[in-house]
Amino acid sequence: MPRLLGFVLALIVLSLGVAMTAGLLYLLRDSGLPHLPLWLAAIVAGLLAMSFGWRLLPSWWRPVLLVMPLAALLSLTINPVWFLIAAVILMALQWNAIFNRIPLYRSDAMVSRVLADFMREEKHHSLLDIGCGDGRLLLRLSQALPEAQFVGIESAPVLYLIARWRCRKQSNCTIHFGDFWQMDWSPYDVVFAFLSPEPMLQVWRKSGREMKANAVLLSLAFPVPGIEESRLVPAQHFDMYLYHLPVLSDSDR
Repeated sequence: MPRLLGFVLALIVLSLGVAMTAGLLYLLRDSGLPHLPLWLAAIVAGLLAMSFGWRLLPSWWRPVLLVMPLAALLSLTINPVWFLIAAVILMALQWNAIFNRIPLYRSDAMVSRVLADFMREEKHHSLLDIGCGDGRLLLRLSQALPEAQFVGIESAPVLYLIARWRCRKQSNCTIHFGDFWQMDWSPYDVVFAFLSPEPMLQVWRKSGREMKANAVLLSLAFPVPGIEESRLVPAQHFDMYLYHLPVLSDSDR
């Protein structure tokens, strides 16, 4: 669904939910029934808006529509300092989404199991996770494959600290703070990415320039546009797109 159309539909269903709730409040006032608290009315408006948009909008809109009326009501009574604190926390956690259009995604346990099996079968001994988030995936991999080496890089400060803490006892796992575009990818057998559609073509180009022969690029959920994958590796909710890197000449690098 086009982004603008989705936004317009969301506004329409939200307006319908609020309008119907306002009508309900009016009827309750004239009927002599107990007064409906505003916070409960906001929840009713959210439920109505979510139900109206259930089939019209993508599923991720549902929680947004549900909480939006209540959030708008609370915003009238909450000290503005809390909004500043929330903004700082959001920036610390979603730094990449704000500046690089790469939001935080968390891979589940099935992804780590599939990835560990893949590395065993293909006899790969090192993996770089570009944008490793909170380090959950690398912790599972380093525990499953103690003979292999795992490296993650993360530019969101809070996520980096969480990943460092989480992987602190794993001698075969290292977490770096910084920009993965500035990092050398050549030492690794596998580069793993769970980013967004936005950077994938640039990821492919950097992989081709830097990664060694027989190395592979694995992208969870997001394919490289215009490039056919070598194969798909199923991982429950998402597929991993596997790309064998072409060997580029010096003039192409």
